[in-house]
Amino acid sequence: MGVFHRYRSQIHGNYRRAYLRGGLLTGGLLGLYVLIRLLMGRPMESPLSLVVDAVLLICIFLLTAWYRNGLPEKRITLKEAMLFGLGTALIAGVLYGLILWAIGLSSASQTVLFTNTMVGENTIDGQNSQLHYWAAWWAILAGLETIILGSFFAFLAAILFRNEKSPVRTKN
Repeated sequence: MGVFHRYRSQIHGNYRRAYLRGGLLTGGLLGLYVLIRLLMGRPMESPLSLVVDAVLLICIFLLTAWYRNGLPEKRITLKEAMLFGLGTALIAGVLYGLILWAIGLSSASQTVLFTNTMVGENTIDGQNSQLHYWAAWWAILAGLETIILGSFFAFLAAILFRNEKSPVRTKN
């Protein structure tokens, strides 16, 4: 247990409020992308896509830089950057999953396309009585993938943007 208590880090800002805002913005952008594609008549084939991952990566990196620049003296530790990034990824994943669930419940064609693409051709059709379960499944899957991938991106952003090292405490 001594290894975990060797460092003392200082939190410089209100990272909870910042990651709540950042997560809502990121999750909203991801959900908006799916909705716009559906409304344009070119729905996404899969709830997991490279475009969604790229938007998540860009948002995590930009929001971490924005948070760091808003701090006094622009000083941030690895711990604070990680907490901000993990919170952002968690909120974004939950919101993206909820938006995807709402889209799946309101648009049977989107859920059928997700299912037929991911499971196999002609697995279900638009008249299936279990469609709402599939919509929930794709929302859970996309939300978890967003949280996991966003956490990895948060780790990379924390390493990249940290500019203050925590002092190491030594016992005499």
